[in-house]
Order: sequence, then C-alpha cells, then structure tokens
Amino acid sequence: MFRLSCNIIIIDPAGTTMLELPFVNEIEIEKSRKTLTNTAKVTIARKLKVFKDSTQVDINTIIKRGSKIEIQLGYDDNLETKFTGYVARVDAKIPFTIACEDEMWNLKQNSFTKVFGKVKVSEIVSYIYPGAAQVVDLEIGGITIKKASTAQVLLGLKKFGLQCYFDKGILIVDFAGSVHTGKEVYYDFNTNVISNDLEYKRKEDTRIKVRGISKLHSGGKIEIVAGDNDGEEHTLHYVNLDKQELQKIVNAEIDKLKVDGYENGFTTFGIPSIEPGDIAILNDDDYPEHNGSFLIESVKTTFGMSGYRNVPNLERKLA
Repeated sequence: MFRLSCNIIIIDPAGTTMLELPFVNEIEIEKSRKTLTNTAKVTIARKLKVFKDSTQVDINTIIKRGSKIEIQLGYDDNLETKFTGYVARVDAKIPFTIACEDEMWNLKQNSFTKVFGKVKVSEIVSYIYPGAAQVVDLEIGGITIKKASTAQVLLGLKKFGLQCYFDKGILIVDFAGSVHTGKEVYYDFNTNVISNDLEYKRKEDTRIKVRGISKLHSGGKIEIVAGDNDGEEHTLHYVNLDKQELQKIVNAEIDKLKVDGYENGFTTFGIPSIEPGDIAILNDDDYPEHNGSFLIESVKTTFGMSGYRNVPNLERKLA
C-alpha cells in the first residue's frame, strides 16, 4: 500500500525565511486551459510553531500575501512539484487556510498604458510579458491599454475567442483545442480509473450558427456567418478586423462549440501525473466507446485524509 507524501515550501516575500511543511490537512489544486489563473488551497489543521536560530517566529511573517509557494505531492517520499505560485490570501483562523495563485498572480501586480492600432496579438503579448510564450497568429483591429495589468490585458484578449493560461511555465495565448506541449497519459478503466461520469457528445448533435461582425473605422462593416442555419446563434462583435482575421475567429468559435468528445470527467489516483493540455489515452475493455485520445481541458487535484486523487476533464476527442 502506498503512503501519502507531501512537502510544502513557502518563502516570505523578502526571500529571507523558508518554511517547509511535510504535513497538511487538505490540499486542493485547480488548473484549467479556460481560466486565466490556476489556484491552490492548502489547509493546515493545527497551530504551527516555527523556529529560526532557536527563536520562535510568527508564522504570519512567513506565510503572507506575496510569499512564494511550491506544492510537492507523491507517494512513499517520491515527490513531484504539482503547483508553484504565490500566496494570494491567508485565513489565520483554525484551521489555517492558504489561498494561492500561479504566476498569473504576479502578472496582476504591474501596470501598462499604450494604444495599439492594427496589431498582431504576439506584439501585444511581447509588450506586457517578457517571458516565454506561444501566441496565436492573429491580427486584431486595435486595442487601448490604460493602466492595466498583464492579467487584465490577457483577460481582454479572451473576447477574441482566445485561451490564456500557463502550461509548464510557458504562457499560452491560442484558440481552444490547440495542442502544444502535452504528454500522453494512459488510463485503463479496469486498473487505474476509480470512477467516471463521462457523457459522450457528438459534433453532429450540436447545432450552432456563429455570426461575426466587424465594424470598420471607415464606417462600413464586415459580416461572416458560418455553421448550421438552424443552429443556436452566437453573435460576435469586433472593431476594424479584416475578413481573413474575422473568419479565423468565427471558425475557432464553431470548433470550440462543436466537438466530438465527453462532457464531465473521471477520477483517478495521484499517479500517473496529468496536466491541462496533456493527452489522455483511454482504454475500456467493457465499454469500447470510451476508447480514444482526448485533450485534457482541466484537472482538479485533491490530497489529504481521503487520499491523493486527480479528476481530469476532457476537452475534445483527438483520435
């Protein structure tokens, strides 16, 4: 039987004091390609006494807003880093609860002001974020940034149908369904899948019509309609997008809404490790319709008294 293992490393904002916690009551980590910020919540059941140079230190001087945090989880002392980020909030009551956010927390603390005319999304991202990024090839009609953080600008880009999130330390700005650095993870429903509430949906069963409208600075407009004539209509409004770029967005919106795949997810053990953007290879000898390769949209990880569990949710079927 495997023994649960964990280690929580917290460094105060000044970088002078490090705290390691080899025990917790509960940990909950939520990561998704659809949300801007990945989060974690660490709950400590008992009051801690922390010492530095034989002197007791107030834990609130270490675990406070802006402290760096790394969460390592595993079995039998074989640990893997499952979350890195910053302490966003602390509830000092008993139990002691630490709310954390990934690198996006740091990108909420800056500020930019700039007016772009017609511009590539990659140029905007380069202006607001100096790190490694993979960005869609899309030109938009213009954007005004006024005392906005990197996170706020990325949130604004989502109206173009883009997903903005961190994947293995790389900022991804792309349409839904794009496959980047994901690894393949194998699951067999008779061995390492605990339970599932998967509901299959077929692309042809979803009736969608998308209308894209771009108002031009010249006073005219471009309108593109695609999808099913009898489908539920979704209308997207933009400014000064040309026909080619508007078509990209309309096509991506249809591709996001009309997919073959499963709704909901399944529950598995803490290993093998899986992340959003990975590809789950499913095998079910009893129900072959479960079989296939699926892009992972989100993963909820829990660790504590009830064990170590992952709940991946599937975005779409790839093969």
